[in-house]
Amino acid sequence: MSVFLAQAPIAWYVVRASGLVAFAALTLSVWLGLATSTRLLGPKRMKSLVGWHQTIAWTGVSMLGLHAGALLFDPTLHFGLAALLVPFAAPWSPAAVGAGVVAGWTMLAIASSFRLKRLIGQKGWRRLHYLSFGAFVLALGHALVAGTDLHGLGGPVLAAIAAGPVIWLGLARTLMPRSGRAGPATRRAALEAGGK
Repeated sequence: MSVFLAQAPIAWYVVRASGLVAFAALTLSVWLGLATSTRLLGPKRMKSLVGWHQTIAWTGVSMLGLHAGALLFDPTLHFGLAALLVPFAAPWSPAAVGAGVVAGWTMLAIASSFRLKRLIGQKGWRRLHYLSFGAFVLALGHALVAGTDLHGLGGPVLAAIAAGPVIWLGLARTLMPRSGRAGPATRRAALEAGGK
């Protein structure tokens, strides 16, 4: 056992695990954000949903930080800070890694917007949140192309599980009549929860 641990690429395991957890958190945060914006679950759950949405978004950003940090210690890929911070600067698979970098910066901006909502206003905050669709698509592409755990059947299965609810909730949000959405109490609860 000790021989295995001495030869195991610990950084690579951390990179893989934290990347998958970051993607899962991003996906769940997008689901919760869309569930909140569609108001399908009613006003009583709104404050709780917004709280979970924020917490899971920051969990995803934290896992993304671990994912990037562990890449600095990976002895195989030799990623430097520029490859992790600048889109398309990676020496290995620059397009796929660049998609992940752009998704990561976008995730950070959206998560930060929870605290900046009063400064940027409701309209700016909402517009910034529309970028979450792009971040989700880029992160999914990054996971499928750069991720080593999603080759074969695992990739399409993950894509269907992750994207299915995003597509369904996105369509529900777009196509659902405004009158079927929340009343003033629900909107007030969402604004109070999002403004903290």
